[in-house]
Amino acid sequence: MYFLYSLLAASALVASAPWVAWQALRHGKYRHRWQERFGVLPAELGGTAAPTLWLHAVSVGEVLSAAPLVAAIRRDHPDWRVVVSTTTRTGRDMAEVRLSDTAGVFYFPLDFAWIVRRVLRSLRPSVLVIVETEIWPNLVRLCRAEGIGVLLVNARISDRSYPRYRLLGRLLGTVLGQFDRLCTQSEATADRLRTLGAPNDRVIVTGSLKYDVPADAPRGIADVGARLDGAPVLLAASTLKGEDEILLDTFRELRASTPDARLVLAPRHPERFDGVTALAERTGLRVVRRSALAGKPEAPFDVLVLDTIGELAALCAHATVVFVGGSLVPAGGHNILEPARYARPIVVGPSMSNFADIARSFLDAGALVQAQDATEARRELLALFVDAPRRQRLGEAARGVLDRHRGAVDRTMAEIAAVMGPRARALRSATAGVVR
Repeated sequence: MYFLYSLLAASALVASAPWVAWQALRHGKYRHRWQERFGVLPAELGGTAAPTLWLHAVSVGEVLSAAPLVAAIRRDHPDWRVVVSTTTRTGRDMAEVRLSDTAGVFYFPLDFAWIVRRVLRSLRPSVLVIVETEIWPNLVRLCRAEGIGVLLVNARISDRSYPRYRLLGRLLGTVLGQFDRLCTQSEATADRLRTLGAPNDRVIVTGSLKYDVPADAPRGIADVGARLDGAPVLLAASTLKGEDEILLDTFRELRASTPDARLVLAPRHPERFDGVTALAERTGLRVVRRSALAGKPEAPFDVLVLDTIGELAALCAHATVVFVGGSLVPAGGHNILEPARYARPIVVGPSMSNFADIARSFLDAGALVQAQDATEARRELLALFVDAPRRQRLGEAARGVLDRHRGAVDRTMAEIAAVMGPRARALRSATAGVVR
């Protein structure tokens, strides 16, 4: 079964090689520290006598979810060494900022046995913690064979992805049976994992780590904040292709009645920064990129294109209304909790399957506006700018939902400690024996 999986994975790698090469040449993707994906890690990440926890967070959203968990580990278990892997460049950039107190960050290796063995020999982890739902058969199997604890935390299986998981059949059930703990965001995901083959006694509902992410604004945005304060600001967060045009049209209509309004346009993916900037410039509005403001502190603008990593959450504090992207196109939506931390009114489109449980809790509390199409989204956004009491009600309700759902970090930490504790004690005893 694992041989067949590895054969299919190798075939997929070969088939995708031309596309990967094109992405590397055209957009520079996958070139950065590419050798790490083949298990060649920096020497400073090599295993030490300290108990090592390997945390994997695939991209930006998972890194942000993991931030309060890492803070809790550093607080409660300062003797543990934490190393972090990510899959995407943006995830790595975010981890190097938000998880800077760890031992280091590297790219997640390809899931081939010879590569995974090389990484395990280098890191010598006691426990592997995977954030959300990254299930890699060879990695999990080899960790289990080496006595390394394996946990899935903040796990979620969306309505859209569940049928795909079911297609994996017996292989997935076997892999899930090798996890020590599967900590889920919701009872719905817990039920799905059990149906897919996870042992009932290892599935625990701990809640979403995203609720516990603090609203601590990173340094370095004071210049932007000063330019936005006092002006009506529409923040379009994590937009995807097909949404920017809608937001620009909405903003132009808003400007007709509110000439001092500003639009902050934050594309989800860095490779779209240039295209979105050009799109905004074609409207005739004054457009500036965030990265250019350092050299033009007084440059006037109507539209600010956020082309940096790690500043979006803090900019929510300066928004009047927030639209969260990935929801007007069939992409499943993005995180609505960041604007909720600042009690901002939030508008999304119909596609929120990636955050179905969170969106449902907000809708039930009257803390979210969900439009069914672009026309309704435009109407709702414009209406909110002239209805301050409604904005306040929505914002306060959003922060209330956030406050009521906190506590996932402590519940998750208890499960990690239960798996890590015996291994850490055994490692310390073995080390002490060698010293004696």
